[in-house]
Amino acid sequence: MQGGVPIRVQTVASLTQLGVGSEYLKFNQTSFQSDRTICINDKNAQGQNQLTQIQVDNNFSVNRKPNKAEYSLNHPTKNILSMRAPSPNGVGCYVQIYNLDNREKLKHIDLNENIVYMTWVNNNILAMVTPTKVYHSDLTSQAPSAVAFERAGNLANPNCQIIGYKVNTQGNWAALYGISSPDQRQINGDIQLYKLDENSQQPLSGHCCCFGQAKIHNDTHLSDVFAYYDRKPGDTAAKILLRELSAPPEGFQKYKGAAEYPFNAQFPADFPIYMQVCTKYGQLFCLSKSGFLFVYELTTSALIYQQKVTDSSIFVATQDSKEDGIYAIAKNGNVILIQIDPSQLVPHLQRQQNIPNVVQVAFKLASRYRLPGADGMFMDQFNRFMMAGDYANAAQIAAGAPGELIRNAQTIAKFKQLQGTPSPLLVYFQTLIQKGTLNQLESYELAQFLLSQNKMTAVEKLMNENKLEYSEGLGDLIATQNPNLALDIYKKSGAHLKVISTLGGLGRIDEADKYARLNNLSQINYTEVIRSTVLTNPQQAVTLAKTQVATNPSTNVHQIAEIFGQAGKFKEMSAFLVDCMKQNRPEDAPWQTKVLEWNIINEPTIVDPIFDLTKWNQYNRLRIAQLCEQKQLYQRALENYSDIKDIRRVCLNTHMIQPAWLVNYFSNIQTDWALACMQDLLKHNRQNLPLVVEACAKNYQKFTVQNCIKCFEAVGSFDGVYTFLSQIINSTEDKDIHFKYIEAATKCNQLRIVEQVIQEKANCYDPVKVKDFLKGLRLQDPKPLIFLCDIHKYIDELTAYLYQNNFLNYIQIYLFQVNPQAAPIVLGTLIDQECEERQIQIILQQIAGKLIPQCYEPLIEEFEKRNKLRVLESWLDGRCNEGNQIPAIHNALAKIKIDTNQDPENFLQNNQFYDAKVVGKFCEERDPHLAVIAYKRSWGQCDEELIMVTNKNALFRLQARYLVERQSKELWASVLTPDNPYRKQVIEQVVQSALPESKDVDQVSTAVKAFMDAELPEHLITLLEKIVLHNHDFGSYKKLQNLLIITAIKSDKAKVMDYINRLDNYDGPEIAKIALGDPYQLYEEAFLIYGKFNQPVSAIEVLINNIDDIPRAAEFAQKANNPEVWSKIANAYLDRSQITEAIESYIKAKDHSMYLQVISAAEIDGKFDQLIKYLLMARENVKDAQIDNALVFAYAKTEKITDLENFISNSNSVDYQRVGDRCYDEKHYEAAKLLFVATKNNAKIASCLVRLKQFQQAIDAAKKANTPKTWKELTMACVEAAEFKLAAVAGLNIIIHPDHLEELAQYYEEFGYSNEMISLLETGMGLDRAHVGIFTELGVLLAKYRPERLMEHCKQYYSKMNISKLLRVCERYQHWSEAVFLHSNYDQYDNAINIMIEHSPVAFNHDQFVNLLIKASNYDLYYKAILFYLDEQPEQVNELLRSLTTKIDLSKCVSVMRKTGYIALITPFLKSVQNANNKEVNEILNEIYLESYDYENLRQSITTYENFDQLTLAQNCERHTLLEFRRISAYLYRRIQKYEFSIALSKQDNIYRDAIETAQESGKVELVEDLLKFFVQKGEKEFITVTLYTCYELIRPDLAMELAWRFNLFEFIMPYFIQITKELTSRVDTVQKKHEKREKEEEKKANQQLNQGMFMPTHDILPTALMIGPPPGSMPGMNMPPMGGMPPMGGMPPMGGMPPMGGMPPMGGMPPMGGMPPMGGMGGFGTNPFGPQ
Repeated sequence: MQGGVPIRVQTVASLTQLGVGSEYLKFNQTSFQSDRTICINDKNAQGQNQLTQIQVDNNFSVNRKPNKAEYSLNHPTKNILSMRAPSPNGVGCYVQIYNLDNREKLKHIDLNENIVYMTWVNNNILAMVTPTKVYHSDLTSQAPSAVAFERAGNLANPNCQIIGYKVNTQGNWAALYGISSPDQRQINGDIQLYKLDENSQQPLSGHCCCFGQAKIHNDTHLSDVFAYYDRKPGDTAAKILLRELSAPPEGFQKYKGAAEYPFNAQFPADFPIYMQVCTKYGQLFCLSKSGFLFVYELTTSALIYQQKVTDSSIFVATQDSKEDGIYAIAKNGNVILIQIDPSQLVPHLQRQQNIPNVVQVAFKLASRYRLPGADGMFMDQFNRFMMAGDYANAAQIAAGAPGELIRNAQTIAKFKQLQGTPSPLLVYFQTLIQKGTLNQLESYELAQFLLSQNKMTAVEKLMNENKLEYSEGLGDLIATQNPNLALDIYKKSGAHLKVISTLGGLGRIDEADKYARLNNLSQINYTEVIRSTVLTNPQQAVTLAKTQVATNPSTNVHQIAEIFGQAGKFKEMSAFLVDCMKQNRPEDAPWQTKVLEWNIINEPTIVDPIFDLTKWNQYNRLRIAQLCEQKQLYQRALENYSDIKDIRRVCLNTHMIQPAWLVNYFSNIQTDWALACMQDLLKHNRQNLPLVVEACAKNYQKFTVQNCIKCFEAVGSFDGVYTFLSQIINSTEDKDIHFKYIEAATKCNQLRIVEQVIQEKANCYDPVKVKDFLKGLRLQDPKPLIFLCDIHKYIDELTAYLYQNNFLNYIQIYLFQVNPQAAPIVLGTLIDQECEERQIQIILQQIAGKLIPQCYEPLIEEFEKRNKLRVLESWLDGRCNEGNQIPAIHNALAKIKIDTNQDPENFLQNNQFYDAKVVGKFCEERDPHLAVIAYKRSWGQCDEELIMVTNKNALFRLQARYLVERQSKELWASVLTPDNPYRKQVIEQVVQSALPESKDVDQVSTAVKAFMDAELPEHLITLLEKIVLHNHDFGSYKKLQNLLIITAIKSDKAKVMDYINRLDNYDGPEIAKIALGDPYQLYEEAFLIYGKFNQPVSAIEVLINNIDDIPRAAEFAQKANNPEVWSKIANAYLDRSQITEAIESYIKAKDHSMYLQVISAAEIDGKFDQLIKYLLMARENVKDAQIDNALVFAYAKTEKITDLENFISNSNSVDYQRVGDRCYDEKHYEAAKLLFVATKNNAKIASCLVRLKQFQQAIDAAKKANTPKTWKELTMACVEAAEFKLAAVAGLNIIIHPDHLEELAQYYEEFGYSNEMISLLETGMGLDRAHVGIFTELGVLLAKYRPERLMEHCKQYYSKMNISKLLRVCERYQHWSEAVFLHSNYDQYDNAINIMIEHSPVAFNHDQFVNLLIKASNYDLYYKAILFYLDEQPEQVNELLRSLTTKIDLSKCVSVMRKTGYIALITPFLKSVQNANNKEVNEILNEIYLESYDYENLRQSITTYENFDQLTLAQNCERHTLLEFRRISAYLYRRIQKYEFSIALSKQDNIYRDAIETAQESGKVELVEDLLKFFVQKGEKEFITVTLYTCYELIRPDLAMELAWRFNLFEFIMPYFIQITKELTSRVDTVQKKHEKREKEEEKKANQQLNQGMFMPTHDILPTALMIGPPPGSMPGMNMPPMGGMPPMGGMPPMGGMPPMGGMPPMGGMPPMGGMPPMGGMGGFGTNPFGPQ
């Protein structure tokens, strides 16, 4: 039987998913020293070096930090990190070792060599391997690293990669191993085994090795083992060799073992990279690079298991310390954990048939390592030894058995029953002791046995040797004889309660208490200890009580407190409760009250500490508050009062309450209460004002500032408002609050504060509201108002207020000291207030020195808008005399001089500081000439204003002169725009006067340019003719001549030719370009200019490109005789396709630059003879492959084969392949052949020979070429020429290429040679390179032309064909049988089935159809197949359905068949699947049974299967003519709980037994009574009795009595009456007993309440005088009779023993009725629901 595998393999993490790049997962960059940490030296996202540490033992948490080391290695057990890096000097490297927990550098190691490998060989030694040596560095010593040994043999080769270094546990053996590949193919391995204590070594051939310890010889001795992989270079076989290094136990030989190492052929270069001895289970792990795991059993050296644990290669592994397994890291980043499954190891080993005596080996393994899996063998051997009386060996077997398989109570019981000397039981125990330690049960039994023989010393010896397992039972056993020894057992077994009880028995209470505290115990019964201690040492009692509660929080604190109270130790009780009743539970309320009451009355000084320490709040707060008030503890009283009246009363005692506390108190109570209290404080004593202010300031956010202000205002305390707001004003910006603050400060005469608020917090109040408030007060010192109005710019209103209230001195103070810059508004307002001008001038003169220049303009504006500028004249003159250049001052003076006519022209012309635009605007209405003077003075800044004023006043001459002088393009453009209505007048003045008067050429040029830009050519020509032709001063200027000609070109073309001839100093080429422009097209003028300026190339371009006169151009070229001119005319000829003329012209010009265009045009026009001449000329000047190619092609076109051969034989740069292809395309095959011969292109040579009909030579050339294209071309040519033998030779070389096969077959078919193609393909099937296409195309041709051979071909070669392609052909030619076969073998079962259905006459086969249908993936085919079978194979439809039972949906199947109307045909199938209890199946079968009158099957169906519409079936059966179907209907109605219908149907058919059972089952009283009445009416007396018996609990006694009386049925109803009477009597008796018992309990309880005193003990906690009585009626002792004193209700007469109505006995409780007829004839649905009547 196959069992489980012995190895568990799981992927526990993925390093790539943890963010480690796969490029860093490699040897010497990722380290895995132990199963604690993985170290990777990688880079972060910025490319910086870092160290990534992954904590395997902390759920693979990741820690990254910058680190420049090249390799890092964690210590195997401690948080110590060693890091390797190259030396800074570039020679060797260094290692640093850090303790990460202590952040301490432990060691620094410098080596002059590079380290190629390093590892921890134990907890103290770090081994480092260099290219020549192996070093050991001791972590516990600062001594330099010691050389362990030098690398030798192949390992000394620097090309050998070290992959491991191991040292055994004792530290005397070491092994270094590495790999190398001298031939770069095979990987060799070498091991250097070194004995460190003897300095001897042995080289071994192998890739991997390990040291370990295992139990090889017996169950106790651990042997040192060395295992290694042995493979010699060049060998294909390898072995695993095992050697024992340590001395074997006495009587054994040293162990040697060997096992074959299996190779996987898919991984020939695989080799082991990690080996490990599994000490825990006696196995050897061997893990290879490719991911193969091999497990060897050590004692037999046998391979017992192998598995590929990963698909990725493994590069590092380490030991799993928990289960002695392996952790490995693969290149894909997976961390794999490999462990032995101990539950499967032994069973798996037993299945290994290759191991001799495998059963004994497995048994020894299970015994040695206590493994499960051989339980039966242990039991068999144990029982065999027991039966043989060999009790020692039996005990040996028991000692090796796993768990409690044998070492249990049953085994001990067996030995107890045995007799003998020595005692078998003692032998059993002695044997177990030799093997190890006894378990709890064995220890107890052995101790009991020894104590029974008074051998206490033997027990003590066993305990000293740790042979017994301690337990509470063992301690109980020894306690009677040695309590101290028992105490040790209890302690070691954790029996704390027994320890404490024992210590108590020994009188060591302190030690018990200490032990309890040390072990967190709370089970000591300290209550009695405390009770006995409280009177003698109350403090110790308190300490003990506190310790008890602290140790056991569930201790009843109240019970302990009661002890102190009963002893009258109230102070100690308080200390205890204060410390231990900190949980503040509701049930602590009375005790909290008691503690506080006693201390308030007796120790009021410690009340505050109690409150501070406990935080109690469950006590009677009102009572405590009253006591605190009595003792003048007003703070505590306030804390506990909850009535506002009490709080307001106590608050008034401020002399006894700390102000800070009261302030804090107000912070914690509700706002309205706090405000009421503070208002009371202010009313009671105005000295409380600072306290209230402090409270409001601290809690203004809670109380709201408005409420606080109202509180102060309610008592008329504006000083309170002021003081309160002073503290919070800086924390708010509320405008209403600031107004209140200003108001309060003003009323408190704190005007300096008001000024400060107004100045510093201008945005925090409503300036209008404050202004109105201050104005309303009419303060004698209006400075607050002055500051307010100044800040908020109410200066005019301030000035009016001060002037109207005779505060003129404050106006001056304001202007002098506050804001001199407000002078414009102040003085303007004074003017409005009709202040005397003299007074204003005085103020103005006084503040003149304080005004800044920025105020001059506003001041002037204020006076100007009030028409008072003349008042400022003297002030303005003073400012001018000071040298002030502010335009506003000079503007004002100008206006005054203009208005007063004080020589304004002189002022406007000489003053440079006024604003010309302002003054000019001022002058326009007064004198426009003055305005022109002012505007002109600005020189460009007022151009627009000057133009407007001259236009408005018809001053066009002045405007024209200004335009010429200004030389402004923009100004000219604005004046000469067509939109200017005055343009004509301006132009006239410019032409007639302004320009003729000008002598400046720049002015003239600017004006001309302006006319040009304005597009006024008619005026411009007139102007230029006057200047150029008639003015000698400007006539020679080139610029003006250019302008004249260009203007004529644009406006008067007729004058251009005259100007060109008359003028000489102009830019001819530039003007020619303009003349050639599209708008003008003056080609003859341009030709004349080019001729005049000696530019023939440009001239001929005009003739060719513009005038388009080629003959005239040719004539001009003859005259010029210039190469460039000939090139131009040649290009023109070439563009007009005059190839001959163009070539002649190019030859004259010796111009070869257009050879590409010439070649193209000549070849298109067929001028190859002329082209040869041109190309020969061009070839003299340039060497180009295109020229040579064109020349060769021209030779070919002119059939000059001789010239071509001569040319080819000489040096050239012809592209033979390209030209040859071109000749071939042009069908010049002879020339092409010559060219292809030159390139040795055999494929093309063959093509040419084919075209030349030289087939045999073509075959030879094709063989040399050997390309598919060549063979295909040759084959097709041979087929076309009917050369079938040659075609077959060539065809065999083409059909082996799938891409060309189909085209070749079509070619054969086009010529009607299908038989030849079939023969060719049949021949090709035997070729070595035969492929799928050959078999497929042959199948296609057979389908078309030889259909009788198609099926045979398909069956023989279907696995070698393209089935999908052949299928299309078969379907096209209607080969349906073959199509079905192909679909079936192509896994297209659905298509095969559809073909069988659609073409059944030729394609259908039942067995094949069913087999295909089972494999179909389209479920709809199942139902299509069913319909198909109904149509064509109805007799086999059930067989089809049975084969599809697990495939089809039964409900859908029924639906499909129901629609066909032939569902009865599948009745056998439906019966076979009815056990699925499908609703549709059940219903259709029931319908079939109903229609076929098969009530027996119907009854069986509905009884067995209930998943159907029972109501519908019941209705259908109800109308049936057969009685049995109606019984079925009644049964169905009963089952769906429609009991009325069922009973009615049963009564209709006189099946009364069914009706009675249905009524009883319904549980409805009305149905039972109706049925009973029905039987009475029918006279069915026997059934009346049956109904009463069956439905006993549902029948009312009064109804039964009525029916008996009315219809004289006492004889039949009497058994019912007897039973009901007995039932009632029993119930009455039961009720009476319960009533009497309850009365006795109530009486007893009442007596106990009367005798019970108050809850306090006789020696009360508080003195009686201080006790607070309970409210009336709340406690016993109120002279009220007990509640239990009420006489019982027994005086009432009995009710006839009648129990309450409603309880009927259960149906089964009625005894047999003696007078009733036997009921054996009744049947029911429970047994046979349809039995005979």
